[in-house]
Parts: sequence; C-alpha cells; structure tokens
Amino acid sequence: MKRISAGTLSFFADKLVPMMLAGALLLSAATFWFIQRPVFLLRHVDVVIEGNKEAVSVEEVAQALKGNLHGNYFTASLGSAAASLKDIPWVKDVAIVREWPNSLQIELVLHEPIAIWGDGKLLARDGTIFVANPDVADPNGQLPRINGPEQKRMRIYDQYRRFEAVCEQYGYHVVSLDLEDFGGWIVRFKRPDGKTLKLTLKEGDSPEALDEKLKEVILNLPRLKDRLGGEPLEMDARYAKGVAVVKPAAEQETDEDMEHLPGVSKDGR
Repeated sequence: MKRISAGTLSFFADKLVPMMLAGALLLSAATFWFIQRPVFLLRHVDVVIEGNKEAVSVEEVAQALKGNLHGNYFTASLGSAAASLKDIPWVKDVAIVREWPNSLQIELVLHEPIAIWGDGKLLARDGTIFVANPDVADPNGQLPRINGPEQKRMRIYDQYRRFEAVCEQYGYHVVSLDLEDFGGWIVRFKRPDGKTLKLTLKEGDSPEALDEKLKEVILNLPRLKDRLGGEPLEMDARYAKGVAVVKPAAEQETDEDMEHLPGVSKDGR
C-alpha cells in the first residue's frame, strides 16, 4: 500500500485550497453578475382576482406593493409583497409566483361577504369580520344585517338562514337579525306589502323551536290584523303562552295588548 507523505499533503493543501477558494469567489462573482443583468428587472406584474373584482382596484394593489417589492426576478422578496397585499381589507389570501424572466403573477383571493355586521362591517363566509365599503359588497341591498356578540357571529348567521327559509315559504323576507344582551332574538322581516314587522323571540329556545314560533306568528298575522284593525308593528313572542303586540297606532304595550295564538292561555312567559 502506497503512502502519501506529509509533505505531499502539505503541497496539495497549499496549492489546491487557494485554487478552490478562488474558484468559489469567481463563481460567486459570475452568479452575482448574471442575476443583476437588466433582462431580469421586473417589468410585468399580472394580478388575478378571485372574487368581487370591483372591490379591489389596480391602484390599491400598486399602492400596497409600493416600497414592499424590491429587486428583480431573483431577489424580490415575495413574502414582504404578500404581507403588504394582505393588509388590503378585502384580501383573504395571496399567492405570488415568478414568471421567467422578469415577471410576477399575483393571485388575490377575496373575502366573500355573507352579511352586513353591526355598524357597517362585513361578515365573510369563513367568519372573518372586516372593514370595507358595504355599498361595494352589497350594491343591490340584498345582504342581511345581523348583529350580536362577536363570538356568536356564525351562530347568528345560521339562525338568520333558518328564519329566512321559514319566511320565504310565505312570501316574507328577513331584513335583519340581532341577538341582544338581554337574551332575545330581534327579527325584522318584510311582509309582502313591503311593511316591516319587528319580532322578539327567546334566545334559549332551540333553533327548531324558534322556527316553529316564527311560523306560528306568520300564520296568525291575518287574524291579528282583523282583531287589531291593522297589522301589528311589533310583537314579543318570548312568552311561553301568548304573544305581546304593539298595535298599529303605536300605543304603549299593556295587558290588553297581549294576544294569544290558538290553543294557549294568557299567563306566563
């Protein structure tokens, strides 16, 4: 077996190591020179929007990227750019990909509003509450208005959908739904004649019981209208037996204003 002397190893170390370092430096310099070529400067940024295209403008995207998109095809920080775009209220998710040799493609996934929340915020399908112009989200006034404890927002929306399904069977439409701190559901629904009725229901009831109570109220509205001499303005159905009614003349509620659905007596909530 042939042995390599220490002197030979020292020779190779003295000669090869500097050569290898020089080669690495040369490669690094060449790489730096290559990626800095003008051909790689970003010249095109294509934006694809998934959702309401009226909600986010090209100007908003450009403003968000301003100061957050530096470098070229190789050096641009896509993470920084994506973070700046997520600051746009409508934007739910961002995907950015590089396109050879000098372009980026940005895909913006926008929130899908399902309701107007509280004082004009928007509730998205995934439960996110965000601040944006409600007129852009709902130009035709079709979104319901709901409100209540924020942590119960999706429960409130689910109950709205149940109430709306009941109302649609009879030509009615839920305009708004509130879950108040005192423990009551406040439903405002529009009748076929365009007038709005306010109905209070008990929070503790099951969704199925609430649906039945709403259905019962709607079916008895014609009878109440005949008895009161006009359609009621407000009704409180939190009672176990009976419904309190505010008469068409907007009188203050008294015991005489307590109406009772068929088969129930006058006592007790």
